[in-house]
Amino acid sequence: MRNHIMKKLLLICMMICLVFCLGGCNFPWDKEKTGDKNVRKENITASEVKDSMKGKQLIIGVSDGMAPFSVRDEKTKEMKGFDIDLIKGISEYLGFEYKLRVAPMRELTDLLREKKIDLAISGICITDSRQKEFQFSDVYFENTLKVMVNTDKNITDRKELEGKTIGVEEGTSNAEYAQTNLSEENKIKVYPSMDKVFKDLEKGKIDATVYDATGVDYFMANYKGDKISALDEKLNSAESNYGIMFRKKDPSVGKFNVTLQVLNTEGTYQTIKNEWIGSEDED
Repeated sequence: MRNHIMKKLLLICMMICLVFCLGGCNFPWDKEKTGDKNVRKENITASEVKDSMKGKQLIIGVSDGMAPFSVRDEKTKEMKGFDIDLIKGISEYLGFEYKLRVAPMRELTDLLREKKIDLAISGICITDSRQKEFQFSDVYFENTLKVMVNTDKNITDRKELEGKTIGVEEGTSNAEYAQTNLSEENKIKVYPSMDKVFKDLEKGKIDATVYDATGVDYFMANYKGDKISALDEKLNSAESNYGIMFRKKDPSVGKFNVTLQVLNTEGTYQTIKNEWIGSEDED
């Protein structure tokens, strides 16, 4: 009888602990998907960060040429996309207000450096060179690079890129990859935006481009012409994952990381992904 009572008490205690844990237990840091590997991880709970930035007004830098992550709606002229919805979800959990400052990708680092924006998000790859100057959130989207080619050039494999002209957007990880890995055997032509890259690729003024795989898939799904195609091979997965970019030692990074975990756990992240990228079942 006594043992029976003790077992009941133990069960009740375990249930109470579980309730408290669900309300404020630590979300584990995923070491494999960490953004800035040089930043010490804070032990912060979900309940501690909830509404912890209420009353703050942030200026968030975005690019309007990173579909499906951040792009301007042709009708409303408002910004939309995966990253735009993600920031909305983060702001609702942390409680801060924000304004978007739209700029070309190449200018976002300057704006952040000069403290004209508080953070930047637009499919920004976590590269080693960027981490030397800036701090990143944990990875919120795993990505790779892909090659797009003009179909008249008869390029079917990466090896056939040798001696070709490759167009890239200035200030992007795509440009960095091309200049580091392809410049010895190819001519690299730098553009102010991917829209201009795509236009010249379609006209045959360049032979190929290197672009984020998700952006390539999105472009090809909506492309009505027959002058551009994508190679199947994926490149540079090590430095292609996306993170939110902050200045070094920004105290809000830990709060953003926990909120990303919360949005993933409660299903908001998957809803956003389904809306802009598609579900796993559609792959």
